[in-house]
Amino acid sequence: MKEKFKTMLRWFGWFVVCFLIIYLMVFVGGWKLFESGDPILVEVGAAVILSIFVFAGNEAATELNKKVKALEKRIEALEKNK
Repeated sequence: MKEKFKTMLRWFGWFVVCFLIIYLMVFVGGWKLFESGDPILVEVGAAVILSIFVFAGNEAATELNKKVKALEKRIEALEKNK
């Protein structure tokens, strides 16, 4: 449960970062690109989509890093046994 909470907290952090970036873009005039009556809904939707991609990339990189560290430990243990 603790890991799931940490995961959701990391996702929420990325969501906030993405929302702020999109909000600034829309505030500067990017709202014309979306042609929506309610720019907040466009920002939230785009932030959710972008945060999912960033979150997935971050999780993939974290898992890859864990695998590399585990492999390095195995190699180190094998080198000590020689």
